[in-house]
Amino acid sequence: MSTNEQPQVGRRALLGGTAAGIGAALVGTGASAADAAEAADLSWSAAPAGQDAIAGTAAAAATSAATPAGTAAATATGVDWSAVQTQLAAVGPSVTAPISGVVTNKYTTGMLLGNGYFGAVVGDSSAAQQTYHFGFHTFWGNARNGTSWQNSILAASTLTIAAPGAATASGYSMKTDLAGAAVTTVLAFSGVKVTLRSWTADQDSVLITEISSPAGSSAIKLSAQQVVASDAAYPSAGGVTNGAVWTTRQNNASGYSPTTLLSTVASATKLVGAAFSGTSSTAVSGAGTFTLTGGSPVTLVTVLRAAAQDVSATTTMPTPTSLRDKAITKLASIDAAWLSSSQATHTAFWQDFWTRSNIAVGDSQLESYYFNAQYVLGSATRSGATPPSLWGMWPTNDTPSWGGRYFLNYNEEALYYGAFSSNRADLSEPYRRLIYTEVPWQQNKTAAAGYQGTAFQRSLSPFHLFETAPAPVTVASTKDYTKLPADQKSNATFAALPLIWHWEYTRDQTYLQNQLYPLLKQLDAFWRDFAVWDGTRWVFQHTSAHEGGDDTNPNLDLGFARKVVNTLLQTSVILGVDASLRPTWQDFLTKLSAYPTGTYNGVTVFYTAEVINNPQLPDKFEPGNQPINMEGVIFPGEQCSIGGDANLLQYAINSLTQMNSWGVTSGGNSNNGFPKEFPIAARVGWPAEDLFQKFKAAIAHLWRSSNDTVFQGGGGIETTGSTETLNSMLMQSEGGVVRVFPAWPTARNASFTLLAKGAFLVSSAISGGSVASVGITSQAGGSVTLVLPWNTGTAAVTANGSSVPVTVSGGRATFATTAGTTYKVTP
Repeated sequence: MSTNEQPQVGRRALLGGTAAGIGAALVGTGASAADAAEAADLSWSAAPAGQDAIAGTAAAAATSAATPAGTAAATATGVDWSAVQTQLAAVGPSVTAPISGVVTNKYTTGMLLGNGYFGAVVGDSSAAQQTYHFGFHTFWGNARNGTSWQNSILAASTLTIAAPGAATASGYSMKTDLAGAAVTTVLAFSGVKVTLRSWTADQDSVLITEISSPAGSSAIKLSAQQVVASDAAYPSAGGVTNGAVWTTRQNNASGYSPTTLLSTVASATKLVGAAFSGTSSTAVSGAGTFTLTGGSPVTLVTVLRAAAQDVSATTTMPTPTSLRDKAITKLASIDAAWLSSSQATHTAFWQDFWTRSNIAVGDSQLESYYFNAQYVLGSATRSGATPPSLWGMWPTNDTPSWGGRYFLNYNEEALYYGAFSSNRADLSEPYRRLIYTEVPWQQNKTAAAGYQGTAFQRSLSPFHLFETAPAPVTVASTKDYTKLPADQKSNATFAALPLIWHWEYTRDQTYLQNQLYPLLKQLDAFWRDFAVWDGTRWVFQHTSAHEGGDDTNPNLDLGFARKVVNTLLQTSVILGVDASLRPTWQDFLTKLSAYPTGTYNGVTVFYTAEVINNPQLPDKFEPGNQPINMEGVIFPGEQCSIGGDANLLQYAINSLTQMNSWGVTSGGNSNNGFPKEFPIAARVGWPAEDLFQKFKAAIAHLWRSSNDTVFQGGGGIETTGSTETLNSMLMQSEGGVVRVFPAWPTARNASFTLLAKGAFLVSSAISGGSVASVGITSQAGGSVTLVLPWNTGTAAVTANGSSVPVTVSGGRATFATTAGTTYKVTP
């Protein structure tokens, strides 16, 4: 059982440091911090063992938070906090009219708050009130999908702050402060403007709303009402207890599509340092009234508590009433000192977040997309939490499209496309835990079909995070591909890509040995067992490029299998294991089928697959569609990039040209393509100025100015993944080398601090077409190779004021590094 108090994990969670092996050996058995804290009135104190705690990050940042702006961050990454604040202030969402379409079954138009555990969508169609739609990371169950039911994230409750009966006036506004991770709303009434500033605490599931009006303003009566939807499928209640208004909700009632996950959420709201002057309630709501006097601000606090466990758990599930009481007890303990401390932690967390990396590209549209996308990432996921759904923790009704499930054929992975190069690898921890935890179930399905290793189904819910892993089953004696978990055999490796990136960018060898390497061997075992020898080569049959096919040799499968085997070849040497398998792996790579290609308009292009058997998508080459014909070879499969095979790079350029899929026309390119087309183009060196303009056009076409996010019809928060486009335009670290400004228009000035593979934090600037120097901070030691961004063919390297030995050859500089040391490379 797991009750909410951050950081929280499932009843059975991956804790790291486990024995090398897959299945149950990858799954830890420790209790969450929530369980331990429950005995102490759920007062949050620590993260699960072995995990990157958001509290640890925040506390580290808080240690130096009292120093002048710009200096604390500079000691860590060299990124100037005051300069970043100026950037962020210029690109935060801002509106002067109420937001429409906030309630939706897709990606909401409302402004967003979140701490990775719970979220609040802020927005209301009325200028007389503001509404907060709460979602919680563990509040999943079954939702109606037409006449059937599907695993789904569910809405928790709403809080509405209003001025009943007051006449509105001009002056309404609403904006998000990205640097401070807060939403400020101004409600204008006759004689008074009410300002609501709301933010989520980072050490607990608490929403704080500071309410004020200018001194001398008329007093105004306000109400705060909590409401939960009265759907019979989800037992709900509301009321007033000890001066707090509250709601509770459970995921599924008896007789309504039973679920294997029991989940309950409670929320309670009251004033800090004051009391409601009046209260009222219904069966599903509670409301309190209070008077706001000009110049005398008040603070309204909402506490959320949740519990989730598998139906087979032997522990007693907390009742809705007990969770409500815990929320009310927590409310009673919140005072001015707690709020002050929480604000300091909040400030420290976001300062640390924003200074992990930075880009400056001199274009407000690109920076607006980039920083708002990073804000969504930082709000949606935190180490120790359950992974964010397709819609984050921001569902606004009980019928979210596709259930908000974790789709492994790109949506869930794409959220993290830019996270690693942005030096935010820790934010992928919930996702990594989900995938490792899921392996035993998927391995058994694969074995039942008669295959070695692990294949994965297309989408997941978090339910297995709360269950005990099953015992392994014996591989069936007869192979039957129809019994494998999905038609797309690429799902498991797709799911593993962020896990591989975590190693590549952090060089965490303990993680490699105990978690990643055993999974890679399972993936390799499947690919080599699934491949069919046709007399001359290894072939992947009965797999699918798009959903619903029975294809041969999709680009996805061929690229992803190569990614797995190439990673094994490299990491087995690092770990000093499996030397006897390396010839087998190399032979498999040598004999694996080539990427399928063909001729279109007189040029060679990548085909989606060698043979397509899919009535809905019958063509091998699909102009206007999303570029899944290059996901395996270029990105995210990363088997070719700038400086790689010249023929493959030309085929990619030809394919991009002939497909003309740039996110501004109907079809797959604007429905699912935004996180795909542009990173691929950057990785193959598409003409830089043209890419710059095409990326801007796609952002403009898909933009929502209400919350400054990109929306595409085929998914949700994964549109944040195209931050990797800008990162890759500014810096790439493929093929064992670092390239600065590899796909950047030389006529445009820019600068960046980004993380390269090998755990090298790289900083550089281009001005007037020239790069004066490159800074490289080594986080894990090892040798680094820089492609020289100048044409002198020379390089000097210094560290701590002293010269460092460097080898320069073929326009590249290679030198050894020591962890924790910063190096400067100049002509």
